Amino acid sequence: MGKEFAYASARGAFLHQGTARKLVAECKFGGQPVLGRVMAELAKPAFADLVASTGAGGRLLVTWVPCHPAGRRERGYNQAEVLARWLASGAQPLATAGLVCKARATKHQKGLGRAGRQQNLRGVFALDRTEALRLSEDTEAIVLVDDVFTTGATAREVSSVLVAGTGLPVHVFTFSRAVAGTPERHD
Repeated sequence: MGKEFAYASARGAFLHQGTARKLVAECKFGGQPVLGRVMAELAKPAFADLVASTGAGGRLLVTWVPCHPAGRRERGYNQAEVLARWLASGAQPLATAGLVCKARATKHQKGLGRAGRQQNLRGVFALDRTEALRLSEDTEAIVLVDDVFTTGATAREVSSVLVAGTGLPVHVFTFSRAVAGTPERHD
């Protein structure tokens, strides 16, 4: 039985191991938002390749996986937003907007298996209608940015909301992608 994905493509700049895993952990859990800029600089070549592969050129909108307001208050920032804004701030002008909100708090994904992650996220994301209305008619595609792609549950859920609400193709970009079979997971 095949899997259906709402997103058109998914690309990670690095495998989620070694230095890449440490950077994600420190940015996400270590109170180091400045690492978002470092991660963006390291990932820019892969991000540029993804942008080019969409064929949309400068008609892309870059957004990010949202966190719940309580989580944002606790951490002080959303690491996916920090990464997305730095990635989009290159020479090519790309618009950025927070198109999706997280309507309710969830358990941390870390430590949950594939089915648990999917269940944990089902129905928690919603399109921010105000931001979606500001989409330019010239927008041809959306790039959804997150720090790490583990099982794909987050990418699948957020992309579903974006595709349903905008009708545009969504391309997922993450700083790192988990290696199958590794015990540590964070989403």
